[in-house]
Order: sequence, then C-alpha cells, then structure tokens
Amino acid sequence: MLRILLVDDEPLVLIGLQGMLEWEKLGYTVCGTARNGKLALELIEREKPDIVIADVKMPVMDGLTLARTCRERSALPAFIMLTSFEEFGYIKQAMGAGVVDYLVKLDLTPENLQTALAKAAEKVKKERALLGELSAQENLAESVRSYQERFFVRLYAGLFPDEAALEQPLQHMELNLASDAYLVASCEIIANTALTPAQQLKLSFSCGRMLETTLQNYLPCYVTGADAMRCNVLFCLTDAQCQNYRTVLRPLLERASQILYNYFTVRLLWAVGRPTGSLLGLARCCRENAHLQPLLTVEQPIQFVEVNEGDATAGKMQVVAQVQEYIQSHLSERLTLADVAAVFNFSPNYLSQLFGKYGDSGFVEYITETRIAAAKEMLEQGDLKVYEIAEKLGYESAFYFSKVFKKVTGLSPREYQQSI
Repeated sequence: MLRILLVDDEPLVLIGLQGMLEWEKLGYTVCGTARNGKLALELIEREKPDIVIADVKMPVMDGLTLARTCRERSALPAFIMLTSFEEFGYIKQAMGAGVVDYLVKLDLTPENLQTALAKAAEKVKKERALLGELSAQENLAESVRSYQERFFVRLYAGLFPDEAALEQPLQHMELNLASDAYLVASCEIIANTALTPAQQLKLSFSCGRMLETTLQNYLPCYVTGADAMRCNVLFCLTDAQCQNYRTVLRPLLERASQILYNYFTVRLLWAVGRPTGSLLGLARCCRENAHLQPLLTVEQPIQFVEVNEGDATAGKMQVVAQVQEYIQSHLSERLTLADVAAVFNFSPNYLSQLFGKYGDSGFVEYITETRIAAAKEMLEQGDLKVYEIAEKLGYESAFYFSKVFKKVTGLSPREYQQSI
C-alpha cells in the first residue's frame, strides 16, 4: 500500500480527510498527520510517506516551503496541495515540479481527491522505477544494462584495439549500434544543494534514467554514468542529422535540461563532441569533451567542440591514450612517473606535462582514478576480499587502499559494497 501523510493546521480538516475515503480499500494507508510543515518534515524523515496531502498556508512552515524542502532532498514524496479560492491562481503558477495536483478546499470531494491520488500514485511508480526499485524481471534487464555500461566505459576509454574486438561484446549484449555516425555529449549534473556521496550517486542514477527516456523520444541514444555527477550520452546519427548536428542536438539538450530541472531541480552542463564515423573514434570525442567541460557555465550550459579543436593535438592525445592503456593493464605493478616515462622513453617532466595538457587529469590522479574504478568493479562482483583487491591493484596495504578509496568516493570499500 502507498503511505499517505496528511498535513493541515485545522484539526477538523484532518479529521475530514481521514473520513472522506476508505483508504485501505483504495490501496492507501494514512501513516500520520501533522499540524504544520516543520512537524510534517520530521514525520517524512521518519515515516517515509509516498504521498503528502498538505495545506498551503500553515504556521511555522507553510506547505510550499515543505514541498520545496523535500524536493531538494529527493523526488519523493509526491505532493497534493490544498488551497483556497483566492490563492489558487497564484499557486498554480508559482509551484514548480513535485506538486501533482492542487485541490480547492471548498470544492473537495471524494471523487476529485481520488483522481489526485491516482495522479500521485502514478508519479510514485515512475520515480520508484527511476530509483531502481524494480521487479525481478526488470532486475534481470538491469543486470544486462550493467554489462552494457561497462562496455561503454571501455569504449570511451579507448580500450578496444580495433573494430573486430567490438563484435563479440555487441552480439552478447544485443546492442545494435549500427549507424551512419556517432557523437558523444558529456553532461555534468549541478545540484542546487550540498549532497552526500550516496545522495549524489542516487541523484545521478535517476537523472541518467530520465535523460535516456527523454532523449530516446527523438534520437537513438545510450546514457552511461561517468562518475558521481557526470554522464556521457551516445547519439546515433544519420548522415543528414550529422550534417546539421548542432541544429539537431541543441534544442533536444535544452528540452531535456528543462525537464530534469523540473523534476530534480538540477542544472545540466553539456560538452558536445564532434561526430565520428567509427565507434573507435568515440574515445577521442570523450577526451575532447573533457577539455571543453571546464569552460561550461550555467549561463552557457551547452557548448560544442570546434571542428578543428582536436586536430593539432591529436598525436599527443594519442600518446596519452597509449600511456593510459599501459597503466590500465599494469595496475598491480609499481607505477611511478619515472618508471612509466622510462617505458615510453620520455623524461618524467615531459610525460607529466603531456598528462596535464592532453589528459583528463594529472598522471597521479589518473592512476588513482583508474585503480578506484577497477576496485569498484571488483567490489561489485563480490568475489574478492578487500585485502585481495588492494593487492591486485598495487596498494602496499589494505589500510592504505581503504583510505584512498574513501577519499575518492566518500565511502569505505565495505560501505560501497553494501550500497550496491
């Protein structure tokens, strides 16, 4: 049953609401009542209701503030607002996403209350799907999706040596990526409030789901998480779309950004790469996007990589990619700047400069990020103990590995494993 919280400063209204419907027969249960928004907020934290029916005007904290506060924390609960005639027009215009319906108290009937509850129940169902609360059949689909995401991570990192190496994983995962051209848009999610690492992961997951659902209405695309608050969107384009890709993509990204702002109150910053005719060219697109991302602002949230931007430096970027590939295949070994530079006959200073200018991060940062990414994958598989993972990734002790892991992710290895 869906859990309902009733909030109104008038006791008679609360009594009337409780008696208006046969809640349990309709699939609902009233989990509590509150006389103001502050008390309601405490109940929401403790009781975790799915739907809140709240009066707009209340002492201590009004209904609008309550709804906004909850929206900053999570997409749920869904809100139904009770209002009076004189303030109805203002509420209709002023409230953002998160309020499912507005009911005028004097016109409140069991019928229109049931209609509003049905809308709210549908919203709860959609949000739960976005947050991963899925059936067994849907969980199987999620497992397949997890493997697909790992494939895209490897593809964007340039870990496939040639087109032939792509064929088998594409067949196994039933991914049909046949297209005239491809393009990656890298997205950064900016929340309007401070979030814990766990909240960031949850928000990023929900945003990725909604992005893919929205954008697939217009173009074939795949959304893959990059880190806690970033994702990459692969677009499959026709030759005609490729010729005018900026004109095609800008309105779609603007529309998607507005939808996510309405749902999650987040801003999206987009670095849009150049089209490529080959899946292997997507690694170059992602590297170019990474150089553009620091230039993005809320005022200019969508920017495109210039056609000639990466050409002059393509050779050096390829060198960095080769060094990165070497690091990825030697994670268990000693990987100092001097040692790796010697493998490629570079001076340590030159290699450091290459990474700083043409890589996504510095040399040391890249090794740490790569090791932590590998650690996450091992923890997700659950076959190895923490000290075994530390040994496989070249850490001198499980303690030091755990310290680095928590510094990067905000969670200890065990906490991360439990959050999966």
